[in-house]
Amino acid sequence: MRYRLLVSILLCSTVFTFGQGLINPINAKKLTNIVAYEQLVKHYRYLKPDSASYFAQQGIRFAHLHKDSSGVASMLIQLGMIDDNQGRFDESAGKYRHALAIYKKAGNKKGIATVIIRIGVVELRNGNYDKAISHFFDALTLAEAKRDTFGVMEANYSISWAHLDQHHTEQALHYLVLAEKYNKQLPFSNISLNIYNNFGVIYRETKDFDKAKYYLQKGIEQSNIPEYQGLNITLINNLASVYAQEGLKEKAIELQQKALIRSREIHNYLRELQTLSGLAKTYGEANPAKAIFYFKQAVLLARQKKAYKQEMRYLKEITSLYKSQGNYQEALLMKEREHALADSFFYKDMSQHIEALKSDYELSKSKARVKELSYLNSKNQLELEKSAILRNVTLVGFILLLLILGLLYNQNRIKQQKASEIATKNNSLQLLVEEKEWLLKEIHHRVKNNLQIISSLLHSQGVYLKDPAARSAIRESQNRVYTMALIHQKLYQSDRLATIPMAEYIDEITSYLISSFDAQEIVHTQLTIASVDLDVTQAVLIGLIINEAVTNSLKYAFPQQPGVISIQLSDVGKNRFSLIIRDNGIGFADAANLSKSRTLGMSLIRGLSKQLGGELQITSEQGVQIQLLFREETQKKQPLKAG
Repeated sequence: MRYRLLVSILLCSTVFTFGQGLINPINAKKLTNIVAYEQLVKHYRYLKPDSASYFAQQGIRFAHLHKDSSGVASMLIQLGMIDDNQGRFDESAGKYRHALAIYKKAGNKKGIATVIIRIGVVELRNGNYDKAISHFFDALTLAEAKRDTFGVMEANYSISWAHLDQHHTEQALHYLVLAEKYNKQLPFSNISLNIYNNFGVIYRETKDFDKAKYYLQKGIEQSNIPEYQGLNITLINNLASVYAQEGLKEKAIELQQKALIRSREIHNYLRELQTLSGLAKTYGEANPAKAIFYFKQAVLLARQKKAYKQEMRYLKEITSLYKSQGNYQEALLMKEREHALADSFFYKDMSQHIEALKSDYELSKSKARVKELSYLNSKNQLELEKSAILRNVTLVGFILLLLILGLLYNQNRIKQQKASEIATKNNSLQLLVEEKEWLLKEIHHRVKNNLQIISSLLHSQGVYLKDPAARSAIRESQNRVYTMALIHQKLYQSDRLATIPMAEYIDEITSYLISSFDAQEIVHTQLTIASVDLDVTQAVLIGLIINEAVTNSLKYAFPQQPGVISIQLSDVGKNRFSLIIRDNGIGFADAANLSKSRTLGMSLIRGLSKQLGGELQITSEQGVQIQLLFREETQKKQPLKAG
């Protein structure tokens, strides 16, 4: 009942407030100061962005007329926020920097702090978290020095936002509580709504749904005015996500559908992307067709707006959904598009730099050729003059000899300079190639670090669990994460960026698993691994299969008795390999139904074997034996070598 009342309030208040916005709440002819222009721009910023831009430009003219430099900067910030809402981050950053220069020239520290936060928001939207947090702390320092309560509140909120965007909920909550403390001392503002929204997100992530709904509903009720429509949509979407996590998907979808209509009415594509993504996640694997439908709309919109990071994120989600349906052809198409965008995104600037160096090189060659032709022309002219003055042949010959020697010396010096320039250009190109290879290693390093964080979080959670089954599940998940992290660790620690030496990798996995079960004294391993390097994708799958098989053996094969686990990886010819994992334990009680076993470990082994395209055979005679025949993925290119 309460939910239906909330939806009714949302609909009625939307119609009422939108109607009010169209009635012209402020008479533009009576604008007598820059504050009135700012209020008018804020009113239309979401409702009619074009009108908001028009009034902001009028405000700039008014400020110039009255020689109000701070007024010009204020209107530039409003124009930047309009660009920000439309996803034009480069344009918004340019306007913010212009405003910053004006404030610095005027010595307006409060204005400086305000615009620094806006620049930090642009960095945050572009995923540059370190730069964003640095800007926010600079703004906090300025605001504290000026004892600007609103500035301190906004800076603390912004720092919390940056941590929340990285899923650092503990740090995010710390700064958000500080922001709320200052917010209670101030009049209501858009920052108040942002604080309510972020509390809702944090409590949703920590599964405290009652607190999450309290803050989000509070924000929704207070944001139904035109200038806060973007925040209103965000609050509705986050409330819908809380309902979805509670299992009330129909409520969630109803709210998200209304948010989608509203975001399209105000032409705010960022909120539209947010809503489309939320709808897709709500439908999820329960209704993958609907989820893919909304994700594809998000992909098209992100592509239209050149929001390539968002497009990559949605393509990744679609890939997972297609894989869950077994539609690997479509999943591959989506993954190829994602990789193409990633290559373009990471290496676009580098490619432009290389092209610029090539152009400079070609230009230098052209200039050298022009000088060479000029020299030849001069030489021919001297030869003609020589033939014309035969009477002074000795004197002229001596002079010409000196001139020729001088020119030859000069030409040789020029050639040496050009050779030095060419060598410098080649060194620059080599450095760029090395930088690209370093970037690949850095990516692997960061992926490994992120997986290590996940493993640490799993370990921390397992410490507080009392149920043995739950602790065992946490440990197994931690082992799977370690198996994947080990791949990325080896990639960034070695010169190889595309293949993994399997002998060393399998040895480390088995040692880690036996150690994690504290079974070094009773369980021994026999490894017979061919000297082979496999592609990263295949290595990950094989590592996970070994992880599941060895884990099952350690858990069930040797009850209170010593045992042996043997692993054999051999080349059987024609790019085919045989993986055999065997233990001499008690075997399965129901050996006849091994192929139909629905345990998580066996299900994962079958699923991973299917991804490898391998032939899986499981037998139980004097222990359990798992045999997998698979074909090596052939590499058309040589593996990358780190510089």
